[in-house]
Amino acid sequence: SDMAVMRTSLWTGLLQTIAYNLNRQQGRLRLFETGLRFIPGDDGVQQEKMLAGAICGPVESEQWGSTAREVDFFDLKGDIEALTNRLPLQFQAKTHPALHPGQSACIYLHDKPVGWLGLLHPSVEKKLDLPRPVLLFELRLAEIQERILPVFKEISRYPAIRRDLAIIVDEKVEAEAVLRCIRQSAGELLQDICLFDVYQGKGIDPGRKSLALGLTLQHYSRTLEDKEIDGLIHRVVDAIEQKLGGTLRE
Repeated sequence: SDMAVMRTSLWTGLLQTIAYNLNRQQGRLRLFETGLRFIPGDDGVQQEKMLAGAICGPVESEQWGSTAREVDFFDLKGDIEALTNRLPLQFQAKTHPALHPGQSACIYLHDKPVGWLGLLHPSVEKKLDLPRPVLLFELRLAEIQERILPVFKEISRYPAIRRDLAIIVDEKVEAEAVLRCIRQSAGELLQDICLFDVYQGKGIDPGRKSLALGLTLQHYSRTLEDKEIDGLIHRVVDAIEQKLGGTLRE
């Protein structure tokens, strides 16, 4: 019947294609698909256009000058961020029945859930007899297509300043929450922020972790002064302390 082929997720077809190719010695796979998913409800079946993807295998093709590394959660997260680079997506750790409970996230846009990202659940991987881990994502296409058009902005002639911070927070605090707190408290001088290290171990209390972050600051029409930068950093650290219980690592 028609209902038999209606899909509640595009992942089913993608995983079948992944399995088919892996069984034919194709170990490095990057698959993407757009299509309709069908959601049964009290008012009948609703349809929604989705963008989905599945990846597995090495990050790069085999070459003599580098060590092979399997794709991971953060590789796919980076792909999604690059695809939607003008959208303020947020990633929150949540569980999904088809995804690994420790490596899955719900994707939000303006506090509204728009998709999922994560590693295929080990039980599903075993059931499909897949020889290697597979990462998946799915996004509601209508939501991510509502993009703000870029506006031309002349490149500043004044130098950008980078300040690195090491923040200690409870191990349960998500890095995304720290990044969000910094963006909200730093203001428009913050041009970029990156998380470049996470550490737990000697020198850090049990149950806590250290996040190393690089903040890039710049003003469009003038050079930033040291006291201005120091004030911004103080404001950021104060916000992290008040909202997340974090402290500056000495």
